[in-house]
Amino acid sequence: MTDEQKFIAEFEAWVKTQVSINELAMTASQKVVTEDGDERAKDAVIRYESRLDAYQFLLGKFENFKAGKGFHDLPDDLLGQIKY
Repeated sequence: MTDEQKFIAEFEAWVKTQVSINELAMTASQKVVTEDGDERAKDAVIRYESRLDAYQFLLGKFENFKAGKGFHDLPDDLLGQIKY
């Protein structure tokens, strides 16, 4: 296994761990909101949900990579139209 392959495998495992952690934290925070109505817990739910969205986005990129697709989800002809 090359260094790049090892890095990708380890990074993907880390992202999956982050998904699990943030799902648990979001569930716990939501429980506090439901039981106590704590405003800080409401804010925490939003933060955990945002992180989950980002981590799930990255997991989708790993799936694209494994399927031999490019990193982006845009059609190739669309990328040529982007002005930098």
